[in-house]
Amino acid sequence: MHILAIVSRDLEKGSTKYRLAQYLDYFSAQGATVEFVRRDALDYTTIEKARNADLLFNQKCLVRQGMARRLVAASRRIVFDFDDAIYTRPGKPFSRLTQYRVNQRLHLWLRNATLVTPANAYLETFAKRYSANVKVVPMALDLDDWRPIQKQNSEVVTIGWAGAPVNIHLLERLEPVLSKVLRSFPQARLAVFSGQRPRLSIPFSYQPFEPGSESAFTASLDIGLLPLINEEFSRGKSPIKSLQYLACGVPVVGNVFGATAEILRPENSLAVSDGEEWLVALERLITSSELRNSLGMAGRRFVEQKHNVRKIEAHFWTLIAKPSIGCESPANHAS
Repeated sequence: MHILAIVSRDLEKGSTKYRLAQYLDYFSAQGATVEFVRRDALDYTTIEKARNADLLFNQKCLVRQGMARRLVAASRRIVFDFDDAIYTRPGKPFSRLTQYRVNQRLHLWLRNATLVTPANAYLETFAKRYSANVKVVPMALDLDDWRPIQKQNSEVVTIGWAGAPVNIHLLERLEPVLSKVLRSFPQARLAVFSGQRPRLSIPFSYQPFEPGSESAFTASLDIGLLPLINEEFSRGKSPIKSLQYLACGVPVVGNVFGATAEILRPENSLAVSDGEEWLVALERLITSSELRNSLGMAGRRFVEQKHNVRKIEAHFWTLIAKPSIGCESPANHAS
């Protein structure tokens, strides 16, 4: 099987990495080849490549209508994968015209894909409005890389956040809470891993992003932070950071709503909604190693059961290799 994959950037981008690139070895072992084309490089040669491929895999790229229709018409089978609420955006809503264009582009792919693979049940519900063939493929991690480490007995409790620069503002919003925590608990430390240094006036250690080093940073933490804003875009996310914390046996304190509630549960994390709840939750974890350990162990077990890449890869391959999903050409019902 030859798969042509449309992606937004390079293979290290989070969505591309965790939704497709990490499965390349497994797919290759099944006899599949994957050719990547970036969204900004689409041209008429891409249409010919789609015509010759067995499967077109679109990782949430909402390309312009004309190109999308040509790709749909040329493809034998299409998988449309998305792990975000791409029908909206964080913060300020789209203008009415932009929202119309986003809807048109997204609905075209959802209606014409032979298979739609959202990352969670929240996005599955949305996708089922437009597609009859929707199958959840959960976010997954390689648990050989993301695993707990033996920590030295120490009085220091490290509270940490790892994230992309675009999300730095979420951590910065927590500064009043973190300032109180660091003043109240001398044993507490704050650590940050990101491609951008946060603008914080409180003490913290900063580790710049470097590919391959994130799992070691995450495993070194005692408490993981997951601040989110309760808006539609965030409600559609399956935060990969939450899974990374849990896989490393690190208990999470965070805002839990939408798809995040499919991952963070009372047995593996502490859900909070306002500043006071953040303070109480962090105090509980800082002062109780037993609670940190019990939540962390439960989190690791949860990821092993539900989000282990060794289990998900076989499920994913079965879905995209299944001949029955390609019985009708998308060109016959493009809209």
